[in-house]
Formats: sequence, structure tokens, C-alpha cells
Amino acid sequence: MGALRAVLILLGVATLAGCTAPAVSVAATPTDAPMSCTDVPAVMGIINIGWHTGVIIPSIDLGQLSADLSPYFGATPRYWIFGWGNRQYYMTSDPGILSGISALFPSRSVLLVRALSYKPTDRNMPGVKIWWLPLTASDRRHLDHYLTRYYYISSLGKLTDLGAGPYPHSAFFASTGTYDAFHTCNTWTVTALQKAGFPVSPQGVLFAGQVRADMHKLPFCD
Repeated sequence: MGALRAVLILLGVATLAGCTAPAVSVAATPTDAPMSCTDVPAVMGIINIGWHTGVIIPSIDLGQLSADLSPYFGATPRYWIFGWGNRQYYMTSDPGILSGISALFPSRSVLLVRALSYKPTDRNMPGVKIWWLPLTASDRRHLDHYLTRYYYISSLGKLTDLGAGPYPHSAFFASTGTYDAFHTCNTWTVTALQKAGFPVSPQGVLFAGQVRADMHKLPFCD
């Protein structure tokens, strides 16, 4: 049992190192030839920065959450990037192994939001991988609902801003979700894909490599 526990701890710390509807979806069947992102009702992006994955949404496709976020950034950007993770670990610039181990247990979470004036791609964001996927209008609403329910709303009906993030035009917001060794940033990302109508399952997803494997099954747009 001691050896098993040690393995689980090591796996969890590795994971944390990067955690810095009935309608038929257009994403239901993969295709070899990417469609144009301008020819579909809406799109979402998946970003992979190593151990960590997140979600990208054009502000025009986000709905009320975009309007709620915009005042914290001074204006409405063209795109939003969302990342979810353990609050203490994600918000620490140089977390140690003890922070990683403590994050294996059920703990508070946080959402990192980055506002961009340009469309993020592999070319203008070196070191990351980005996939763009088509959505139906119904899928878009389901994704909007999923993201919104992860935000902690104060008694005044406002988002809870926890301070500036590590990137230009980024900020941390309190989340209602619980983070642990079996519900990581990558679990969160695949659940977002599932809620948006894609044929994927978050069950057992802990690592970014599992997200990449799912992406190869899905249709892209460009």
C-alpha cells in the first residue's frame, strides 16, 4: 500500500505541474478535410501548453459570460482563454512539491482567464498546440452554461476576482469546482468538449496526453 500511495503521489504531482444535448452536433463525425471555421455557427479551441490544457472561445460565441468578464479587462476582447486548476498551486508562481502533494486532495479551484485581441494559433503562440473545432448554436449554449457554472458568484451577483494572472491581460477568478488527483485541469477540458457535443468521455482523463488522443478523433476547422 505504501508503494502504491507513493506512485499516486508522483503521478499527481506530475499532473499538477501543468495545471499551472439532444441536437446533433457538427462534431459528431470526424472528417479528413478540415472545414472553414467561418462556415459554421460557432467554434471552440483547445489549447495544450504541456501538462496543462484549456479552452478558447471567441467572445462573440460566449454569451452572457463574456459580458460579465469584460469589465474586469476594460474591454471585450476577440478571444477568451480559460484554464482551470487547483487554486493554491495554479496561483503560485513557483510552487513546490508540498503544494503539489496537498493539491492531490479535494481542494479549492480557480479559473485563469486570458483576454486576447487576436486569434491564437500555433504560429503566434510558440510552444503550444491549438485545435479549432466547429460547434452548432445548441452546442455553444451548452458550453456557455458549463463554463458559467464553474464561476463562484458573490452575494452581490458578481464574479469573484482573485487578482492578476501570469500573462498580459489575464486574471484569476474563484471557481465552484473541486480539484483533486482524479479531477484535474485535463478532466475539466474534456468535460467541456463533452458538454459541447463531442463524442468524448472525461472518465479517467488526468493527463494532457489523453486530451491530445481525444483530439485526433475529432473534426477540425481552420
